[in-house]
Amino acid sequence: MPKRTEAELETMIEQVMAIPLHRHLGLELVEREEGRARLRFRAGPAVLTNVGSVHGGVLSLLLEPAALLALLPLLDAGESAATVDIHVAFPAAPEAGHWIELEGRVIRRARQLAFCEAEARSGGRLCAAARLTKAVLTART
Repeated sequence: MPKRTEAELETMIEQVMAIPLHRHLGLELVEREEGRARLRFRAGPAVLTNVGSVHGGVLSLLLEPAALLALLPLLDAGESAATVDIHVAFPAAPEAGHWIELEGRVIRRARQLAFCEAEARSGGRLCAAARLTKAVLTART
């Protein structure tokens, strides 16, 4: 399959970032390169639990686009990816009001699967670490 053009890649990234929930949570793309992406969001009131900590479900949700944006440059034209497995550990709780930095990395891209890692950090401290398996999907013509 032919490689995706830079313009096609940018369009796909914009589509991921424009997902209404991502926009609502203030997700921002910081930087990206092939196999790696950095994003961030501020831990505001919308993501806090009743005890004032960042909800683990929100961290899990936002680790997904970090991994996907790392993987997109490695996909050919006509390919997409869907998460088929995710495991998340939460070694520390990020503080309310702080920026949460997310980093996604591709560990291995095979023909039908991609293996990724993603982390969330607050003030340099690891708050969540995920291992994701993504199915590589080919558009049917």
